[in-house]
Amino acid sequence: MYDCLQDSYTDFSFAIFDAVGRPRPLCGSLSATPLPYGDGHALHELAAFARDQGYDVEHSDQQRTVSDISLADALAINARYGDTLIISCDLRRDPPVRI
Repeated sequence: MYDCLQDSYTDFSFAIFDAVGRPRPLCGSLSATPLPYGDGHALHELAAFARDQGYDVEHSDQQRTVSDISLADALAINARYGDTLIISCDLRRDPPVRI
């Protein structure tokens, strides 16, 4: 479970490597919009930061979406821009974890 207020995750475990030693990271998409009182400058900074990390960034009017982002990079973006942007992230593992 991820606590966005504390920028931490707890009670969450998964196998980091598959049976032959390949990494199985969580990855997905991260979306960011400016706060109601924000000017949108942080959106441009986030897009530049994500591109520097090698990610594709989709632009819409007041939103940026980073595709195929890893958990570690999503946490880094949240720590860096979480006070100026509303950040939403959906991460999954392929194949999904089975209980």
